[in-house]
Amino acid sequence: MPNDMTSRSMALQLDAKDPLAKYRDEFMIVDQSLCYLDGNSLGRMPTETANVVDQYLRTEWATKLVSGWSDWIDEAQSVGDLIGRASLGAAAGQMLCVDTTSMNFYQLCCAAVDARPDRKTVITDTANFPTDRYILEGICKQRGLKLVVIDDDSGEEYISPEMLTEVLNDDVALVSLSVIQYRSGVLHDVAKLTQLARD
Repeated sequence: MPNDMTSRSMALQLDAKDPLAKYRDEFMIVDQSLCYLDGNSLGRMPTETANVVDQYLRTEWATKLVSGWSDWIDEAQSVGDLIGRASLGAAAGQMLCVDTTSMNFYQLCCAAVDARPDRKTVITDTANFPTDRYILEGICKQRGLKLVVIDDDSGEEYISPEMLTEVLNDDVALVSLSVIQYRSGVLHDVAKLTQLARD
């Protein structure tokens, strides 16, 4: 079936017409037979990235050594400003380029539970992003906290205010729920959930 949208021949025809195909050569592709579809997690490395990083290491770290920190300390803000302006139209000072999302999530969760040392419960849900759940499990294990995991038995992955209310009490130090479930795209009523957690 030559018109079958799932056929290899159709895929090759579409690739040949793709206006973005010219950018393929700008990335390091070691295995030409690999169809890599995980760009949302860690995309292919641009060839120029290796060159720029190598140049930076040779001209910055190698020559400045420890004195480089006086310049580098502000890089999180200046790089954040560049990325924010280019990708989001954000004004200067609204974005920082810092650690990985997981590292920032870990630090934020630790700060939240440290702020309420008398509270020993953390709440999340089964449909939350796996890395976030693993981080929360690790924090709870490390600190002797109880992890309460809400499960939407309907399979819709929607966490209602009523579901959260059932597990909230004065022992809760942290509630971690996604705004949008990564698998289903379900949008939570974040305003209500946040208000419940704060009350």
